[in-house]
Amino acid sequence: MAKKLLNLTLRSIILVVIITLLNPGPSAANGGTPELKPTEKLRKPQGTAESNITIWFPENSVNVPVLATADYIPVEGLPEGISYPPDIVGQAFAFGLWGGEGATLPHFDPSIVINVSYQDSDLMLAAAGDEDEEKLQLFMYNPGAQSWLKLCSSVNIYENVVSAALAQPTPFEENGSSLLAIAIDPTPPLEQAVNDQGTTTLSLSGSNLGFQVLVDTVEVGSNFAVSVLPSGTDGGSIKLLSRPVDIKGCHIDHNLPFQNNRQLIGYDKPLQVGFDYDPDTLSRAGGAANLTIVNLQESDWVDTEEIGFRVERNEEAITVHTSDLGTFSMAVR
Repeated sequence: MAKKLLNLTLRSIILVVIITLLNPGPSAANGGTPELKPTEKLRKPQGTAESNITIWFPENSVNVPVLATADYIPVEGLPEGISYPPDIVGQAFAFGLWGGEGATLPHFDPSIVINVSYQDSDLMLAAAGDEDEEKLQLFMYNPGAQSWLKLCSSVNIYENVVSAALAQPTPFEENGSSLLAIAIDPTPPLEQAVNDQGTTTLSLSGSNLGFQVLVDTVEVGSNFAVSVLPSGTDGGSIKLLSRPVDIKGCHIDHNLPFQNNRQLIGYDKPLQVGFDYDPDTLSRAGGAANLTIVNLQESDWVDTEEIGFRVERNEEAITVHTSDLGTFSMAVR
């Protein structure tokens, strides 16, 4: 709390800058439709959450006029089968950027940045301590995974703002809004090791994930946001043998996070996503040849080898080479 008081002057300056940049557009009450003009970069959405959210649009992130909406949804107002994420701070909200024909825009390249403020009282209700506040992330519900997956986020504990990059919304209702929420990140920090060739191997405590990044594959300052899905995740017709993991490549700018946080899309060199397995798993699968790695595409798990990805198997692990990240799991063919 003392740190926040010492930064009160800085907070006032930042708020003045943000308010100066805001231009919400024509008033719907006067018959107009708020639209993003080419010169607008930072703006507020319409809806019950508008006072706590701003959106930063980098150049070329959208090429059509859009209407931005954000409305809080109490837990009892969620669709059946969806609940708040554990350790939520504040309320979840439905967020949408609407283009023509009554549908939300499906992707942004470069990613936009959503800035969501929270209150100290929200932290108290979540029984969050000072260390927990530093773990705050913005999560988005993925209906295909039936889980909350974190975005490329950073938190400013002095301004009480979480800034997250959004590249591909996952509407929780067809062609509609996406469900977002601030919550404490339960994932332990990634562990990393670098070999003599400069290849970085990332691992996660409590997971059999093995993730390799070749030298010069990502820009300096990049990191990866990993969400571990529940062990009982439904694979449909696919038998999942490991807890699925969602991986996003991120570039976090701690100097100007509300503008410059980005989700990285596509890589010049393939990344290697793998899973270790033990003799029991190998026996249940009927041998290494029956193991594969699947990728969640919308609501379906797809065998990466069947769609042309290079998959390697050895006595202890299976690995897929991919230029795009997403949600992966080890499975039986």
